[in-house]
Amino acid sequence: MINVRILLFNTLLIVSCSNSLSVKSLNKNEYEITQDSIMKHIKYLSSDELEGRFPGTRGSDLAISYIVDNFKKYKLLPMQDNTFLQFFDFSDLKREKFRVANVVGLIPGNENKDEYIVIGAHFDHLGYGGVHSGSRDIRSNEIHNGADDNASGVAGILELAHKLYANRDKLRRSIIFVAFNAEEQGIYGSKHFINNPPIPKDKIITMINLDMIGRLRNLSLNVSGTGTSPYFNEILDKTSSIHMLNIKKNPEGFGPSDHASFYSNNIPVLSFFTGGHQDYHTPRDDWSKINISGQKKVLSMVYDVILLIDSKKNKPKFTEAGPQSAPATSRIKMSVTFGFMPSYTSTEDGLGVDGVRSEGPAGRAGLKKGDIIIKINNVAIKDIYGYMDVLQKLKPGESSVVVVLRNDKEIILNLNH
Repeated sequence: MINVRILLFNTLLIVSCSNSLSVKSLNKNEYEITQDSIMKHIKYLSSDELEGRFPGTRGSDLAISYIVDNFKKYKLLPMQDNTFLQFFDFSDLKREKFRVANVVGLIPGNENKDEYIVIGAHFDHLGYGGVHSGSRDIRSNEIHNGADDNASGVAGILELAHKLYANRDKLRRSIIFVAFNAEEQGIYGSKHFINNPPIPKDKIITMINLDMIGRLRNLSLNVSGTGTSPYFNEILDKTSSIHMLNIKKNPEGFGPSDHASFYSNNIPVLSFFTGGHQDYHTPRDDWSKINISGQKKVLSMVYDVILLIDSKKNKPKFTEAGPQSAPATSRIKMSVTFGFMPSYTSTEDGLGVDGVRSEGPAGRAGLKKGDIIIKINNVAIKDIYGYMDVLQKLKPGESSVVVVLRNDKEIILNLNH
């Protein structure tokens, strides 16, 4: 999940003979998503052999080959020039420019085949970390394997591709699967895709994003973009009830992942995320910490969400839900980190705290999980973007006065950075 960040189960067939929602069991002979198959993908994509999947590296190329091989295995179709690869220019940390690629595959629909649902997940990560890489362990040069971020999401789109192809005769619309590159560096892959789409942009009826779906806790699933179409609340309430998941809804369509590129182009979006954790953007985000039964639950629900959206006679109407752009921020300019995991789903003003690194500046100052940051140096913080805007102006060796809400009381913390 990009710099600061932000799913499902059982097999069901959606039957839509009217405007009401109904869900029935699918044929038992169809492909079933299993924990073993999910874990197989995650283990490979987050293995040391892939060296953290930084764009343009050998490890990134191995990830691309793996995704292409699976797209072919699941009988997806290439979308342009008989290739699954969509190339674009990318500059690395040394400002050297080279070509990298998204991976794009298609399952054609049966009725409205010229309308498309895009299902995406980014496959890149931070390589060996280091200064300006986005790593929270800025002095570490270990491999950042990114099992949750975002081998979990890529495993998700591969399994959904397999299952949806097996049930392709039930699809009204066409489904496009995209493994995005260079998300961590600024959602470059999804920006390139939406600015150079292989089909007319206005034919994309919904984008579904999977980013960090491998750490389900307490059956609690975060979904952003719920306000970007009137369809979505009904669909999510139905499917989450069936799968017994607790949905935390964030209506806004703009957020720190690839769905933002589509929302900015007036396309309804849903982004699934199982929450932040202390291993985010560190070398400790490994496959052994994946909640594999939880991820299967998430994918089963996402599958049903896709079929319910597809079964609607009319495409989802786009609704603006929050700003469609963010203040420009550059990781290269940031020389200070607070050392905590922001919340991406709070609808209140302020920035919620999902976790705190005890040895970091925030931890030493007394910031706690559950706090809501409302001011930094007398600047009101309304969301993640306001925080990033302030952060890029801070300098090492100085200090900041941070005001947080804790149990409805304002607490003042002095944070040395």
